[in-house]
Amino acid sequence: MNLFFTPERLTLTAIVLLVAAIPSFSPSALCQDGPDNIYVVLRSEGELKIGEILINSEKIGLYEKFEASFSLEGDWENPFDPEQIKVDARFYSPDGKQLLVPGFFYQEYRNNSYRSIEKVGKPEWKIRFTPVMEGEYKFEIIAKNKDREIISRQKSFTGVSFNVTHGFLKISKTNPLYFEFEDGQPFFAVAVDNAVNNYFNYMKIYPRFAETGGNYNRLFIMSGDLDLGEEIRPSAGPDRGLGKINLDASWKLDRVIEMGEMLGIYHQMCMTNQYNFNLGWKYNVFNKENGGILESPKEYFTSEESMKYLEKRFRYVIARWGYSTAVFSWNLWNEYSAQPGFEVNAAVAWHQRMARYISLIDPFGHVIHTNDGRLNGVDEISALPETEIITTNTYGIKNIADVSEVWTKKFITRFKKPYMLAEFGIGHSNLPPGGYGEVDPEKRMIHDGLWSPLMSGSAGTGMPWEWIWLDNRIVYTFLKAVSKVVEDVPFSKYDWTPVSVTSFKFKKSQPSYYADVVFEGWNPTGNYGMPKEAAEQKIFNITGNGRVEPNEYLHSRLVDTTGRKNSRSVPSVAFKVEYPVKGEFVVFASDVRNVNPVVKLRVSVDGKEVLNKDLLPKPFLQYFPVNVPGGSHTIIVENAGGGSFQTAFELRNYKLKEGPDLEVRGLQSDDYILLWIKNQKYTLLHELAGIGFSQQPEGVLELKNVADGSWMAEWVNTIDARVLKTELVQSKGGRMILNTPAVNESIAVRLLQICAGGVGF
Repeated sequence: MNLFFTPERLTLTAIVLLVAAIPSFSPSALCQDGPDNIYVVLRSEGELKIGEILINSEKIGLYEKFEASFSLEGDWENPFDPEQIKVDARFYSPDGKQLLVPGFFYQEYRNNSYRSIEKVGKPEWKIRFTPVMEGEYKFEIIAKNKDREIISRQKSFTGVSFNVTHGFLKISKTNPLYFEFEDGQPFFAVAVDNAVNNYFNYMKIYPRFAETGGNYNRLFIMSGDLDLGEEIRPSAGPDRGLGKINLDASWKLDRVIEMGEMLGIYHQMCMTNQYNFNLGWKYNVFNKENGGILESPKEYFTSEESMKYLEKRFRYVIARWGYSTAVFSWNLWNEYSAQPGFEVNAAVAWHQRMARYISLIDPFGHVIHTNDGRLNGVDEISALPETEIITTNTYGIKNIADVSEVWTKKFITRFKKPYMLAEFGIGHSNLPPGGYGEVDPEKRMIHDGLWSPLMSGSAGTGMPWEWIWLDNRIVYTFLKAVSKVVEDVPFSKYDWTPVSVTSFKFKKSQPSYYADVVFEGWNPTGNYGMPKEAAEQKIFNITGNGRVEPNEYLHSRLVDTTGRKNSRSVPSVAFKVEYPVKGEFVVFASDVRNVNPVVKLRVSVDGKEVLNKDLLPKPFLQYFPVNVPGGSHTIIVENAGGGSFQTAFELRNYKLKEGPDLEVRGLQSDDYILLWIKNQKYTLLHELAGIGFSQQPEGVLELKNVADGSWMAEWVNTIDARVLKTELVQSKGGRMILNTPAVNESIAVRLLQICAGGVGF
């Protein structure tokens, strides 16, 4: 049976998925006044009383779920409001320490035959916990309702070592750029961003993802099928609206997290989504028009009342899922700077308050962080101690390998924290009828976005966003190749540096030649997306080896700034170049927007206009070469019309080479070397331009600063995940010689030192 989606099945599946995600199609979503099989009773009247406490087992494996269930009587309207009814459990661990764990209101559901779920039984209360050491645990339940507080009789269970377990996933104390488990076991995130999917699809996709070595995902728990309560649902009911928690979505999230526990998939739990404050504001529970408390989205960061509501929501999330080792982190925002009216100081204060509150009530100390939709992030937030890892996003970059390398290195060097590219992809505008797959049928962007952060020092692969697109044989094969290379590599136990290449020559004698240089800037969005330094950078130097200096300030979008006051957008970019021989300077133009007045591309060389071209609003990409004589020149590329467009560049006949026209990226430590060797024309940029690439012949790659000894090298084709060869190589005097095979698209090499000292060449 074919477990993977063909393009034809993918289109149909996308339609089914979208329909299934609409709440009004789910009978379980109808939690409103009516028959008992759909109505969830929230309110309670009576004296405060804790019913019989049932536990799931008297022996609980270490880091497995302990659950206590019980009925509770009292006087409240909203069981999700701890000011009305607050339930906690105090645990006494075998070493005498105490932990206070919040409890939560729960409703059981089950799958039915209509690709939906239905309510089962009456609501109850639960406590979830996990033992972290062997021995007897005791606990008591504390309930506070109005002016009363009662404490249950103590019960106990025993923590036992049923299975080998590594504990919670944390930031490494040995190398804080990477992750490891509590017992010190290293972890590298083979990741995607399948954040907004249908619950039933997760049940199908996760086993396929895990089988290829995938182990890390982000979940939006405030959007879509797993929305706990930020979006207004068509089906009104007592567990809907501001201050409430969607109980059916919570049950679905239980199942997704449990599957993550079984398969070894770890999650960023994204608590707030910018979409709900932009296009989704009219459906947002905070919107006054929906019975909320905010006049505008801007107030979200500053309203004391909204922050109190959030703290109550976060308490519920931690109570229900904080026990799980499949929860890696609490991700406070998806794309915080996209919040309408975003203001840095207010956002900083908000993040500090929310992170500190979570730290106080999370008994297991999960990682806390946030996310910016702009690749460069906001330094004031990235630098916060409360921001434990840095995650940013980018879209529309056609040469993602180059751009993600630059920014991964920038973040980890500047902030000394783990960095992950949490979203990357084609972008959401100007898509053809066939969607993402039609833009990049070979999935080149996904391939390069997985490998480049890995080889640049990220704590994981880049996380491709296009979630409908990810359940695909090609993508799974890419993930399998990554998994082969990183398997059992103890990233957190070593200090890693960029690999040092001395030379890369042809294996068989061939003349030297002048190769092309390809580069692209990052895509800033909005006024804050362009740092002041980038807006003020007047000229970029392209060195003889093809490096852009300063590379972190090179932006890709040229914007008509007519009439824009205080804008950091720029209409032009200039380059200082040194062509060794006559060549070409190629401008790639894409994502042309706002074409009235018409968008104009103008290129000048040494002050002389050599190209003036109207850009039509084509879906993807146009490119324009101009002749450049040998020697030193200043080239200016300008948007001389209206609107904006995105750029990338290729300098033909620019860089002297004596070997294969391949890019080499990698990391090295005392005992490991990881290399990624890629055809520089294997990019989405060239695919969209219709520019092909040729197989590069065998080569001889020399590395320096390598520990002397014998090394085992495993060569992997990153496109089809085949192991090409395994061989023993030697290093001596800090030098290592590798004979590279002919390369079509891309290969990777994993080297492990097996004997120090070695036997020489």
